[in-house]
Amino acid sequence: MTLSYTDIEALQPGEWVTDDVIDFYFRYLKHKYFKGNKKYAFIPVPIANLLTERPVDSNNKSIKDLASDANMLDTESQCLRKPKQIRVAFLPIFGDGHWSLLVYRNQKHRPLPEFLHFNSYLDSTRENHTQCARTALINLLYVFRENDPSMTISKESYKLVVKSCPQQTNGNDCGVFVCMYAYTLSTRLAKRESEGRSSPLHAVFRRLSVMTNSPPLGRRTDALSFSTKDPDKDQYDPEEQAWKIKDKDAILPDSMREYLIKIIYSATVTRSVSASL
Repeated sequence: MTLSYTDIEALQPGEWVTDDVIDFYFRYLKHKYFKGNKKYAFIPVPIANLLTERPVDSNNKSIKDLASDANMLDTESQCLRKPKQIRVAFLPIFGDGHWSLLVYRNQKHRPLPEFLHFNSYLDSTRENHTQCARTALINLLYVFRENDPSMTISKESYKLVVKSCPQQTNGNDCGVFVCMYAYTLSTRLAKRESEGRSSPLHAVFRRLSVMTNSPPLGRRTDALSFSTKDPDKDQYDPEEQAWKIKDKDAILPDSMREYLIKIIYSATVTRSVSASL
């Protein structure tokens, strides 16, 4: 995909990150960490917007129309066609003037999938946004079931877990936080995938590679609003710990913006060189 000068300008401090930047970065994460791995899906922004904006309707024709529209938008990534292959799907949610990250998690040891919601602005003014996330998750399940009728959906499938996570301190950085959350989870999941199929020595090199291509972590208390302690009952479960984005994982928004600009320019140069060969 091609980004415009306006997209680049939107990565300056104080600006709203555009849809195309978030879409570009989700494609980058898929290519860098999970290329060819169908267990991990990054839902393109146009599809996520469709799932968020389309009213929930259990009528068979409405579901068929929704699935048809979603599949039509999914001609490139083909991430919706075989839902049973998916273990994790990342959805950027935009609604009520705000961005957040919704993660679909389908684990083998759990009977039903669940959705994790990472919202950088957790207060009462974002109740409408949470409803947008709920609409997206239900519609995603409808599309999955339409594409694979063998999938079972019940009210228990609609479980939405709101995760404690670092918070923004202004009204401009929500899109940046979505990228930061996706980055943190992607590198963590990629590390687990690598260590699960590689030798210990290879895993060490993989960790070093991730570290040397990472944005700097930020710890200035005046630049981040840290989350409160999460009294999660699974706090001692290693599997659940992997899905927590803690204060120590936080990346300063301006550092994340600089990192995104660096990636965009690097990808542009790479494409230009390839085209000239």
